[in-house]
Amino acid sequence: MTRLNFGSRRWLVPLALVVTGCINVPSSTSEPHQPLTANAASPPMDGATLWYQAAGEANRAAQLAQEASTTAEWNQVAQAWSQSIGLLKAMPADDPRQAFSQRKAQDYLNNLQVAQQQARQVGVPRVFPALGTDVFDEQVSLYHSYVATLGPPDILILGSSRALQGIDPVVLQQALAVQGYPGLRVYNFSVNGATAQVVSFITRQLLAPDMYPRLVIWAEGSRGLNSGRFDRTFAEVLASPGYAAVQTGARLSLQDTAHTDPDADQPQEQATQEQATQEQDSESDADPAAKADNTVPASSINSQGFLAVNDQFNPAVYYQTFPRVRGQYDNAYRPFRLEGGVQAMSFEAVLDFLEKENIPLVFVNLPLSNDYLDPFRIGYERQFQAFLQARTDAMTLVDLLDAWRWQSHLFADPSHINRYGAREIARLLAEDERIPWPQPGGAQDTDRDSD
Repeated sequence: MTRLNFGSRRWLVPLALVVTGCINVPSSTSEPHQPLTANAASPPMDGATLWYQAAGEANRAAQLAQEASTTAEWNQVAQAWSQSIGLLKAMPADDPRQAFSQRKAQDYLNNLQVAQQQARQVGVPRVFPALGTDVFDEQVSLYHSYVATLGPPDILILGSSRALQGIDPVVLQQALAVQGYPGLRVYNFSVNGATAQVVSFITRQLLAPDMYPRLVIWAEGSRGLNSGRFDRTFAEVLASPGYAAVQTGARLSLQDTAHTDPDADQPQEQATQEQATQEQDSESDADPAAKADNTVPASSINSQGFLAVNDQFNPAVYYQTFPRVRGQYDNAYRPFRLEGGVQAMSFEAVLDFLEKENIPLVFVNLPLSNDYLDPFRIGYERQFQAFLQARTDAMTLVDLLDAWRWQSHLFADPSHINRYGAREIARLLAEDERIPWPQPGGAQDTDRDSD
């Protein structure tokens, strides 16, 4: 059976009637729908009843799909397909309808997957005014939902796209359990293009205390702390409604409305607003249609904030599609300034803030491929290593810059790690005895369900 395309809804109901054998199913619109299930607590149903009820659920799914436009409505469509599948799979093995029912259940499974995809594409509910980019807004909504469900994570990962796809939080949880830290929770709150200014904004201004973790892992490279380059991501934040809300005291919190802190520190980053507004004509990646409603476009980021990338970097193949950019032409290094710039100031502000809140910081200098580390770039990267080393009294430094120079299969491209590398980074961190991991069963772990 061809997978249903819910974009063409006019033929959904007729098609459902055909695939269910043209059985007349009484309408139940006069009273709330009751889910139909075949379970151990209910008396066994015969094959005819199972087929009849499965057909009814399939028809209901198709009818709901005609009008579905929100995540909740598409979830109802998915639930109806799921009910139908469950009934078909309960068909007794000795019933002559069994073989056909199992094939039909597989067809409906395709429809269920389409409905689930539609629910994801509609987006996630917005819980805070827009912050300039879709990924940032999505992470804010997902993190809020995560904390509302499980409580604040023990470990929060921050950084740019290199961190977003570079540390797998699930694998880190599992590896920490092996090392004697069971039950710790990890969330990856990384954002494409995030610099020290963006990380400072998240930690010092955006998150209310009920969102604070017990330990922060900041995974980054020199780009995020280079004050010589224009900070486009933070410029978009500065121009956003969310930033304006923060300036009036709004914070991301579990309270019904955004938490207001009238005594919140004035942001150090305001000093860079003039620089940012000089290039406000740069195009934002935020979706105008999404801004008009109360949803945020959804991506492939998972429930713990991680973006898994399957690509494996093969230089012989990669450069047939993408140009090879030498370091002297890389805008990430032109010009290059660490000490005394706005990013260094933001970096120090994060260190001071986390120390004040008694939240340990682990800074991970993420690996780069040998193909990326040409003689021009390596000189600046050595400066960055020295910059980090000079601040190890205020943080734990895990310097992995040269760890995988010749292991291109762990990269998605010359400078970004893939999902296989993200697993290895997580395991390396879990095994690092220098890191002051939170003890299991801390105050924030009370009343949390185990994974």
